[in-house]
Amino acid sequence: MIAPSADPNANARLISEAALFAAHAHGNQTRTDRGDPYLVHLAEVAAMCAMLEPFDPVLVAAAWLHDTVEDTGVREPILRERFGGEIADLVMDVTDPPDLKGDARRQRQVDHTRDAGDRVKRLKLADKTSNVEELLDLPHEAFDAGANAGYLHWARKVVDVCRGLEPRLEARFDRSAARLEAEIEAARKRESGS
Repeated sequence: MIAPSADPNANARLISEAALFAAHAHGNQTRTDRGDPYLVHLAEVAAMCAMLEPFDPVLVAAAWLHDTVEDTGVREPILRERFGGEIADLVMDVTDPPDLKGDARRQRQVDHTRDAGDRVKRLKLADKTSNVEELLDLPHEAFDAGANAGYLHWARKVVDVCRGLEPRLEARFDRSAARLEAEIEAARKRESGS
């Protein structure tokens, strides 16, 4: 097991191991809207978490791993064995129960995040920011105004329960959300012919 440490070199190894583990776990997965490697999303979320002060190696490692249980064959005991309880607990805290779908899943995310600790909120804030930014500047034929509006509405609900913790990251989300909202409006105008 690799654990967080006061030694910056040990923390660099921990984060590198998490990134490598995530790369193997997610394999050739691609992001739905852009088609780029899924690893790009994980790197974005990890980079956003790494910019937060004070630096939190557990948060950054968990950012790399945050979708492994939900989107790959990796299970919680493997994360516990490889990365310890602190990281595994954080990953599991941001993992949706597999039996929840649709509106129930989205509402559970809002409710759970509201009641969760600061690390969960920071990770959710970075995740939602990355997801919204993925939808920006898509080609017209790949842009689904209705689906993107639905996602944006839900992402804002999740981010709203995280507010007050990371003003700079919240401002980045808000800028990206405003841009996406403008793109949704432009797409709707194109669709209606006005």
